[in-house]
Amino acid sequence: MIIKSKSIKSSKNLSNVLRYILVSHDITDKGFVMNRFISGDRKYHKELIASKGDVELETSVLEARIANMNTQYIANNKKRLVPHSKANVAYHEIISFHASDSKNLLKEDLQKLARVYAKERSPNSLVVASMHRNKEHLHIHIIVSAVELDGKVKRLSKNQFREVKQTLERYQDKHLKLEHSKVNHSKKKNRPY
Repeated sequence: MIIKSKSIKSSKNLSNVLRYILVSHDITDKGFVMNRFISGDRKYHKELIASKGDVELETSVLEARIANMNTQYIANNKKRLVPHSKANVAYHEIISFHASDSKNLLKEDLQKLARVYAKERSPNSLVVASMHRNKEHLHIHIIVSAVELDGKVKRLSKNQFREVKQTLERYQDKHLKLEHSKVNHSKKKNRPY
C-alpha cells in the first residue's frame, strides 16, 4: 500500500478535487463514499441512487452534494485559531494497492480501512473518502480538512505521517493479508552521494 498526500490551498481546488473523487467513484454496490462530520450527505446519496439513469438529474444532485461538502470544509477552515493567508484548506490523500492484490479486496474491507486511516490521521477533522476502480489497481481518495473541529490546525510532520503509514501497514498485515501491497515506509533511501 502506498499513501500520498497533496495539499489543497483554495475553495476552488477543493471543489475540483471533491468533484474528481465523487464523479469517478463506483455508485453501485462495489463502491463507496465515506464521510465523517459532513452533515446532510445521506440525503444526497439517496438522491444519487434514485437518479441513476437520468444524467441531468444525477449531475444536478452531484453538484449540490459537492457544494454542500465544499461549504462545510470552508466554514470549518474559518474556525482556524491562527489565520494564515497561504494556509492549506485540506489534504488530498491517496491510498493505493498493488494491481495483483486489488482483486482480493472487498468494498467492506476498504471502507473499514478508510475509517481507520481517518481516525489515525486526524480524528477530529472533516473527512470524505471514495474508492476508485478506474485503473488496474484499487485506490482510495481521502480529503481531510486541515483544521480540526475545534479550530486547531492538523498538519503532520514527515515523522508523524510515517507513523500513520506504519499503523496502516500493520492494520493491512493483520486484517487484509495482502501479498504484493507491502511497503516499508520507514526505510531510508540509499543515496549514492
